[in-house]
Amino acid sequence: MSVEILDASIICNFINDADFFTKSVEKRFLAIDSNHDGILSYTELASELKKLRVIETHYGIDGAIPSSDELGQLYHGLFARFDHDGNGSVDLEEYKSEMREVMLGIASGLGFLPVQMVLEEGSFLKLAVEREMAAKVYA
Repeated sequence: MSVEILDASIICNFINDADFFTKSVEKRFLAIDSNHDGILSYTELASELKKLRVIETHYGIDGAIPSSDELGQLYHGLFARFDHDGNGSVDLEEYKSEMREVMLGIASGLGFLPVQMVLEEGSFLKLAVEREMAAKVYA
């Protein structure tokens, strides 16, 4: 993990660099595709989504711990967002399309004022920052 300065333009530049974005998404897709069949099953994608820790109960706030049924509904709903054609699996194009939307949503939420964030190594946000830094060095 590292602390980085991030704003919407960094994320948009990452997405708009089609080759870099596509290679980044392909690399993550291949890492998630544990059985190497070229598609993501619910189990494979849910495992990745759980790593994002969508449900957190700390940050100084006591909250009710979601039941396993509630968590199941959450992960099924997230999987459905990725499974655009509803065939029960997520191919590379569906994954890429949804990750693009997720990144645009983050950019929209951040706006153009810089924000300091803790980013995990290898995350798309960290890759966006690294890409931006490299572009400035070679400019």
